[in-house]
Amino acid sequence: MKETTHSISIGGWTWEYRHVDAIVPVFTLLLRLTFGFYFLWSGFDKLITDFTAKGFLLNATQGPLKDVFVNMGQSQRALDVVDPLVVYGEILIGFALFFGLFTRFALFMAATQMFLFYIPTLWPEHNPFLDEHIFYILIFALLGTLGAGRVFGLDGVLEKWEPVKRVRLLGYALG
Repeated sequence: MKETTHSISIGGWTWEYRHVDAIVPVFTLLLRLTFGFYFLWSGFDKLITDFTAKGFLLNATQGPLKDVFVNMGQSQRALDVVDPLVVYGEILIGFALFFGLFTRFALFMAATQMFLFYIPTLWPEHNPFLDEHIFYILIFALLGTLGAGRVFGLDGVLEKWEPVKRVRLLGYALG
């Protein structure tokens, strides 16, 4: 089967892709927007409700690292670092995913955050290895592989700029 190049243009934005089926970019866009909204909502909800990780760290932790996380929950100094990292991290990840800006970096940070949410609950109650955090990490890896930021995202525009083309490292963070 011959692979052809397709393009979609909306309001000056052009996205080219090489897939036989257009469902891949549509699904990629929907997943990126969904997770962008998920992180935005979660971060802003924590911001307006005066979130603290103390309850989670003290009560929901288990497994071999329980003492480490309980100690973090008992330390105001640790909570002064953890709480804003969670809240503002989720907001920044959400904005980046929603607008398709530095998408791979945002997906990496989202996967890191999900992993850090997973570690205190080792081992998951109903399955010795997997819970929703691991599935999220796999979805973020898939979105990064698909170049989700190029699908009606700002990454597709930034990648065409000459200064961005010269800085090779930016290519890994975009897309």
